[in-house]
Parts: sequence; structure tokens; C-alpha cells
Amino acid sequence: MKASFITGIRSAEAREIEDAHPQQPDEALIRVAHAGICGTDLELYDGTSNYLRRGLTEYPHHYGHEWVGVIETPPQTVHGTQLKPGAVVTGSTMIPCLICDFCQRGRRNLCTNLREVGLYEHGGAAAQKLVMPAHVLTVIDDGPGAEPHPEYILIEPLVTVLEGLAKATPEPGDRVLVLGGGTIGTLAALVLKQYPVEVAVVDPSQPVHLAELGIRAYKTVDSLPSGDWDAVWECSGSGTALQATPSLLRNGGAAVLIGFPPAQTGLDASELALRGQHLVGVRHGIDHYAAAAQFVREHRDKLGALIDSSYSLNDAQAAFERLEAGERERPKVMLSIDK
Repeated sequence: MKASFITGIRSAEAREIEDAHPQQPDEALIRVAHAGICGTDLELYDGTSNYLRRGLTEYPHHYGHEWVGVIETPPQTVHGTQLKPGAVVTGSTMIPCLICDFCQRGRRNLCTNLREVGLYEHGGAAAQKLVMPAHVLTVIDDGPGAEPHPEYILIEPLVTVLEGLAKATPEPGDRVLVLGGGTIGTLAALVLKQYPVEVAVVDPSQPVHLAELGIRAYKTVDSLPSGDWDAVWECSGSGTALQATPSLLRNGGAAVLIGFPPAQTGLDASELALRGQHLVGVRHGIDHYAAAAQFVREHRDKLGALIDSSYSLNDAQAAFERLEAGERERPKVMLSIDK
């Protein structure tokens, strides 16, 4: 089968590798339809990734953790009875062990024996086929005529937004500021707009999709309406944005950290403490895939505004170059596997 690898700094190529086959009875074989490329993949591509620095992976790296596909061979266990051939599915980036202390306490996203699809210890979805355990798969559609629509790749980033929402649920009348109008920031704004709160996004590039989606966007924090914010969702991964967060928050406000910079920052912990502010760290939303799938199904036509362009496995180098260039009107670059 064909798969795409990051073979070195700013180098990606397609290779023929051995066909994927389930090795355990609880594993399903999936034919991948679409795979998203995100900022985490870009850091692997440009060599700045924490996964590389920590020795969790090396080149050549088989990437891809945002995906949608179709069940080709269902699991052979009772856990896989809901996974019919032809069902459209996606799966968690995190594959927890289910036996460690955190997993036993129901906190699977904190598993101490994690594997992460397309990041370390589990091959990525930038391939024609993918093997996944049944317990981390979510059925998006298994009805007649089910199709793996491109917008379904947004389920994976959306689950992290929903985890942030679970840890920092807004109250009526809150003012919530989102820093960064990329994929995560846009999804955060769309979900937050379902609440009776004021939502604004800051993004210097002023991408066109924000206006199309009816999201209030500002070019700089200096152009924002006056007043402090009850919560600031940092979704840009910018060190500068992270450092500015405490000054944007009211006393007692929450900084929700979804994006994170690839290097150390000078965040002022003293200011946070003295003003009673708190940090909310978000580590994936493994328990929110069903809710994310429902949201994306219900808003699929609208969410198409986030997708910039699609490339084949053979053209993955061009896809990364497109993502790195940063001159797009829309944030999401993706691979269409059979394109």
C-alpha cells in the first residue's frame, strides 16, 4: 500500500510499504479517505517538534492523526459489533492502555502508557489503510449511502475544544476571547457561539472564513472592544500571544491553553497568582468524539469554509509547503488519499 512519510526537515514523500493487516481480534482495518495536516504535523516537518526533541519519534516519520475512513474489515470481538463494513468512522489520536491507574479512574487522556496515532508508537493515517483498535473508533455514519466527507477530519481537532469547554464552561454573559483564527480557534469560536456569551477572535491575517462564518474578528488586541475578558482561549501556539494572556483577563479569569508554543515562554506566573487567574491545560478530548461527530454532522455545510485545499499522497510535499506558507484564506490543508 502507499503511505506518506516526513523523511527529514522539510521533506515529505510517498512510499510503498507492506499492506496494513489487523494483528489482534479487536482491531479494525480502515480504508482512509481523507487526512488533515495540522500544526503538530508542521512542527514534525520543520524539525521543531517536541516529539522529535524528546526522542519519541525520528525520521522517517509516518504522520497523520486527523482522518476519516471506511471500515473494510471489522474487529472479530464483541466490542466491534457496531463497526459494520462500509461504516464511516474516525478514531482517537490517543490510544490508551485501559489498565493503568489513570485509565482505571476514567481519565484516559492522562494514560501513562499512551500510543498516539501518527505521532509515536502507532503508524499514521497518511496512508491508504490504517489499523485501529475498536475501543477508540467512533462511527460517524453507517446508514445507506454513507460517505466519508472531508469535513469529518475536523472531528479530531474539535474534541480538544470540547475538552477545553468541559474544563472551563462559560457562564451566561461572559466575554470570551479566542487568540488565533486557525482550525482550532475557529472551531472554538463556533462552539462558544452556541452559548449566551460574547465571543471575539484575534488573528492578524484576518482570514476570510471568519467573516463567512459570522465570527467577529480583530487584527490586533489593541483593536478589541475595551474591557477585560472572562476567559482567553489561546489557540494560536504563539509565545507572544501566550505571554499577553494574563493582561487580557479580568481578575479571576481563565486562560484556556489549547495551542502551545514549541519553545519556552516568559509567562508571568506572579501576575496570574496576584490577580486570582488560573490556567486550564487541555490534553486532548478522547471522551468527546461522539459529541464532536454530531456537531460536525449537523454543521457540515458551514464547516466546509475551513478547508483550503486537498492534495494526493504523492503531492504531500506541496501540501506541507502550502501549510507552511501561511498565505491561505482558509486554515485546513488535507490529503485525499485516492485523489
